[in-house]
Amino acid sequence: MGIQREHGYSADVEGFFVVGTDRFRLAKSNGTRFVLAEPCEVPPGTEGDLLVIVDGRASSQRVVIKDGVIHGQISVGYDVLAPF
Repeated sequence: MGIQREHGYSADVEGFFVVGTDRFRLAKSNGTRFVLAEPCEVPPGTEGDLLVIVDGRASSQRVVIKDGVIHGQISVGYDVLAPF
């Protein structure tokens, strides 16, 4: 997946849900939900950072996973706590 830029598309896009030292790779995100690339389990109320790296430039926002994630679940809703 690329992001359209003024002079074309980005070459490399990565996304992660980061909790402490754990990084969960994302397949995609739309601003209210993300899709996990691999199964994991996360307890309800977990806070973490959505980290997006586009062409080597990282940005993140603090989020909370109110309902948690159970094994086998890939689509996860989140609420933004801090948008920077």
